[in-house]
Amino acid sequence: MPSHTPDLQNPSTLSEEFQEQWVRRTEPARRQNPFTPALPVVIDGELTEDIERINLEYPGDLYITPVAHKSTLALAAFADSKAMLKRAQGMTYDPELRELLRDHTLGCLDDSDPVKLVLDCYDRKNLYGHILRLFPEAMIPDLSLLQRPNEVGILNRTWDNAIRSVDACAYPYSVSSDRNFSGVTHFINFRCSFNATSFGYTASSIRNWGTLPPEF
Repeated sequence: MPSHTPDLQNPSTLSEEFQEQWVRRTEPARRQNPFTPALPVVIDGELTEDIERINLEYPGDLYITPVAHKSTLALAAFADSKAMLKRAQGMTYDPELRELLRDHTLGCLDDSDPVKLVLDCYDRKNLYGHILRLFPEAMIPDLSLLQRPNEVGILNRTWDNAIRSVDACAYPYSVSSDRNFSGVTHFINFRCSFNATSFGYTASSIRNWGTLPPEF
């Protein structure tokens, strides 16, 4: 009795799409959106201005956190999330980073100052516009599914890539350029309000970590 099972040893019997996926199975997942930072970037401990090279050499997930590098506010980029978290935790109480942030953000709070537990994001700069609020330990894996209020002149009526400013939050949070917390993920571990454009990130997914230990 003849078998109807396809011969997996013969590539010609496989679909073109499957063949392409099979050939690329060992390659890292490619980001949907390129890395477009607005601050200097530190990668492998070195400051680089060649962002095109970073996008070519690191096509998969990238993990970003603000750092102080030689008296300059910069973004440290890592292909390994644990290395990024270690760097972010090491900068948590760094006085130089705090001073640099005060010069680049809308406002920072001292540790003794009360701060909100919720994460408030706005669709306009300087904490104006419509608010997207995330309570502690809340997450939104796909912001394109979340509608914004309809206004005349708005082409993008969802929250996908619509965050323009962020208010200070007591907890760390992260925004990712692609859906499902992938792509370029910015991890924010400081109590400052800022315009998203000052760090050069876009957000298609977002998470308020609350008291949970950050894991990526």
